Amino acid sequence: MLIIFHLLLLIISSIVLVKATTVIIIALEKMSRFLKLREFSIAFILMAIATSLPELFVGITSAIEGTPILTLGAVLGSNIVNLTLVTGIAVIASRGIPARSIIFRRDALYMAIYAAIPLILLSDRVLSRGDGVIILIFYGLYLVKLINQRSLFKKRSDHVTSREALYNLTLFIVSVVVLLISADVLVRVAVRIAGDFNIGLGLVGIIFIAIGTSLPELVLEIRAVQKQHASLALGDLVGSVVANSTLVLGIAAIISPIEVDLLDIFLVPLLYLFVILVIFEVFVRTDKKLVIWEGVFLFMMYIAFLLTELALGYLHSASG
Repeated sequence: MLIIFHLLLLIISSIVLVKATTVIIIALEKMSRFLKLREFSIAFILMAIATSLPELFVGITSAIEGTPILTLGAVLGSNIVNLTLVTGIAVIASRGIPARSIIFRRDALYMAIYAAIPLILLSDRVLSRGDGVIILIFYGLYLVKLINQRSLFKKRSDHVTSREALYNLTLFIVSVVVLLISADVLVRVAVRIAGDFNIGLGLVGIIFIAIGTSLPELVLEIRAVQKQHASLALGDLVGSVVANSTLVLGIAAIISPIEVDLLDIFLVPLLYLFVILVIFEVFVRTDKKLVIWEGVFLFMMYIAFLLTELALGYLHSASG
């Protein structure tokens, strides 16, 4: 009975997390229009950071709570979800997403590099505070690169009144508070679930937390492709993976170094992520478009990953 309660609490806190993030995204978009920011600012910076807020808040909370391994699992799982499940569903729903932009293809390569950096630093089984600083420096360099290419994007001309901007600023602040609370609940419940099912916190982060924190990206991707804003969808995807790999992991590692005792739990996710990054890079460079069959392939890759992780988790708990 207690297990069911914990699972329901996990679902509820995830829903609250998604709703709060969705409100933040809408509020940021309105405020960015009021400030007349360029389209790239919305797609590559604001939205990417906004959709990564769940991972960031969960990462900070778990690091403070002394369970930083949950952050690593959530980031690895979230990046895999974004590049397979989220992208696959968006491509299928939109019947293909154009990737003709040289800027996007170049940023997709940067994404693969930045996502691989913390994995390389993890080769000694620990992300130290020094590693966290290094990762954050790379995120800073990524933002500088984006700012340098801002002139290649058009300015937004939608009119938003001062009253609307102030209202959305209030919504933003309230939603951030709600996000903090729901992230704290999510981390505490994740620890309970790990004990209930006798599985590692890393696996809980890879599967349960990753899916919950990746739902905002899925909502934004589908909304963007429905409105024919492919650049927004792809821009958020790239920016979100980079933010997860550098901003989230960097801050979490600085607060509390992430030590991996059982590398075998993370071995499959690490290999999957490397393979998916390569496949994604190939897809965006062939035909200059993500076509339906590629979306289906990415979707099925996540299903295979999920089944593999569940099977390994079961075997690990059974042997323990």
